[in-house]
Amino acid sequence: MHTKSYEILHKLQIIFFRLALWIELFVALLIFVGIVIHFSRLPAELGEIMGGGFNEFLHYLLDALVGIEVAMMLCRHDLDSIVEVMIFAVTKSLIINHENSIGILIGVVAVAVLFAIRKFLFLSAVDLAERKKHADYIQREK
Repeated sequence: MHTKSYEILHKLQIIFFRLALWIELFVALLIFVGIVIHFSRLPAELGEIMGGGFNEFLHYLLDALVGIEVAMMLCRHDLDSIVEVMIFAVTKSLIINHENSIGILIGVVAVAVLFAIRKFLFLSAVDLAERKKHADYIQREK
């Protein structure tokens, strides 16, 4: 009795997971289309730089960069991409928003903490693959 209900629940779980992946890919596609539309206005933004709007132009490009990173994060599903998006978002905020000294200090500390997290608190996808390969080799030796 329990195995039959567990099988049904497992099949439903797989269906929901696959549906969520397709929705996530669709959202990533929408973000990508938005970025392409965003870049189609780039020549007009270049004309604005000549008028002294460099900060707006930089804001424009960094928005596109964060959007690209979010789309990549939705496609890759790893911690590396999440931390990268957070680093880009905080860095964009530091560059665009002209904060006071305390705000800049908090932003710099946030970026340093994110780099420390990426370096010391989790293994990247490459490191995990290397460890798995090593563990498989050890298992074959036994």
